[in-house]
Amino acid sequence: MSIQNKIPLKTFWDTVEERLAAYSIEDLRAILRAMAQATGSNDRQLFLAQLKVPEAEATPVIQEQALLADIDDLIAEFEEVQENADAWEEERWDEDYYDDEDGLGPYEDFIESLTALFDQAEAAFDYGDLDLAREAYQRLFSIIGQEDDYGRGVQVYNLNQVDWEEAVARYLRAIYETTPLTERVQILHTKLQYTPRRQFGGKHPMFNDLIMITPRPLPELEQFLPKWGAYLRTQDAPSGSDNDAWLREAVALDQGIQGLEALARAEGQHRPRAYLDWFAALADENRQQDILDAAQQALHDLPATMPIRAAIADYVYDAAKSLKQPEAMRLGRWEAFAAKPTLIRLLDLWDIASDTQERATLMQQALKHIKAQMPSASTGASSMSWGGDALEHPAHIGNNTLAHAYLLTGEWTAAQKLATDANVLGWSNATSYQGLIVEAFLVMLANAPSTLPANLTQVWELGLVHTTDHWSLPGLGNDNIITRLKSIYAAHFAQVHWPVAQQTQVMAWCLDIVQKRVAAIVGNQYRKSYNKAAVLVVACAETLHFRDEHAAARAFVDEVRGRFPRHSAFQREMKSALHDMTRSLNVTGQT
Repeated sequence: MSIQNKIPLKTFWDTVEERLAAYSIEDLRAILRAMAQATGSNDRQLFLAQLKVPEAEATPVIQEQALLADIDDLIAEFEEVQENADAWEEERWDEDYYDDEDGLGPYEDFIESLTALFDQAEAAFDYGDLDLAREAYQRLFSIIGQEDDYGRGVQVYNLNQVDWEEAVARYLRAIYETTPLTERVQILHTKLQYTPRRQFGGKHPMFNDLIMITPRPLPELEQFLPKWGAYLRTQDAPSGSDNDAWLREAVALDQGIQGLEALARAEGQHRPRAYLDWFAALADENRQQDILDAAQQALHDLPATMPIRAAIADYVYDAAKSLKQPEAMRLGRWEAFAAKPTLIRLLDLWDIASDTQERATLMQQALKHIKAQMPSASTGASSMSWGGDALEHPAHIGNNTLAHAYLLTGEWTAAQKLATDANVLGWSNATSYQGLIVEAFLVMLANAPSTLPANLTQVWELGLVHTTDHWSLPGLGNDNIITRLKSIYAAHFAQVHWPVAQQTQVMAWCLDIVQKRVAAIVGNQYRKSYNKAAVLVVACAETLHFRDEHAAARAFVDEVRGRFPRHSAFQREMKSALHDMTRSLNVTGQT
């Protein structure tokens, strides 16, 4: 199970107890029989050993001084290794052994002991010794992330047997319960900001983590939450900051949906994520009409320049779709695109159109908006960030996005002009666009057959992949973008009917660009790209074959091969690509 889908401990035990209470004796027997049936042959003995009423366990006595002394001893050993880092490094050089990728080095020996001590700190927490748990965790955390002069030490990811988020939650819960109510707010706030989970790259811990880390009720919660919220209001809390997230969470825990609604309506201008929390809470209760009304009002109230409007508009679309309100669905798609004019949102616009005429109008409006936004957006932050969801960041609009817009709008001359002076190298770069345009033209000039030949298929699919910022797609629900693009372009190109003169001009332009690219690759002996050059050349030949220009296809291939007779590696790649062409053309009956 991924971290995102991990069930919190409290939820797990609450659910276990609910299900046990709901099942009859016969139900429980049926469950156990099914579990036995699913048990592998090597695990049968273990299953039978567990199938008994457990004996009452005595609460273990964890020796406070012994545990803390063991941790202190480990810290002392750790510091000693740090002091002797130079000697360890010299010894490795003398042994003719050195690995600058080894981030652990001499600290590898601490992993087992640290893991065991974290387990003991967890046991102290589970059995209610919160003072001991707090102190043990605090001392253990002091080791994590400490590096010697060579950048070596123990990091969070080295302790793969420790559930780091749960360890931090236990530590914070112990702080909460061992701190007087009068001091709890300030101390907890400080600890939330500087826990290792946040310090070493994890997402910020939330107050709800303290509630969900154990089935035990959190004491004095009703008295604490109002104080917590009031204190967070005094802190600097720009939208998306930790303080903003903690305040919105405090309002939700203390006042529920009504509190989130009041917060969004009162402070949504500078705290727009409150709208998203409010809508998410409404969605949990399936209140789609309320979401639609509130999200539309939010779009009316918030400035048009705020990128987070895209996320709000997504709620408009989803609610309208659930309520079967097509006009509101189109509004949601347009407002989302207007706030963040990315390729994916451009495709959403394409899909929402009810007919060809509306689609053409939407694409023209989208192209106009992209061109208007490019001077400011192209230098801004990317719409995707490794540091978070970047809801407040403007979308990065590059020429690759513009190229797709030109193609989907049918602005062929503008697309050709955009690509003409571009660099013939670097087509694999996500910011490249020349390859996309050339390859799109080749597909169209081949009269958009239902099945493209081998090499043309390869270059066209790579052209789509290379211009979609594909590195940012996993996890965002956009993993099918290439499939979407292929389907959309296939339908789009099938409607294109260029005059013969235009076809001739564009075909000549494509061949010229390809000649220049091949010369740049092969002429400069970029051997790793010989395959790309060969496949592109033969893709051009395949297009000419589909146009019944067989002699022109052979002449083009012969000309390219003749220019580089001594480049044997390139000639081998050409031979392989031609073999693939012959096989695929035989299948389609084009030879």
